Amino acid sequence: MLKSILEWFNAAKKQIKTFMLPVIILYFIRTMFIPTFIDVLVLFILFLLYVGSLLEWY
Repeated sequence: MLKSILEWFNAAKKQIKTFMLPVIILYFIRTMFIPTFIDVLVLFILFLLYVGSLLEWY
């Protein structure tokens, strides 16, 4: 049971990395034109999550 959960978690991490990069790029472009504090904060959080997934911190 634990092995199947770990396999699912590793597969989900790969899918999240694939999905997050275009989302971050589009959100960055949106933030360049209409910057608000919340947009910058959300973009920073998304960036940290993406870097964390690349470096396998979680």
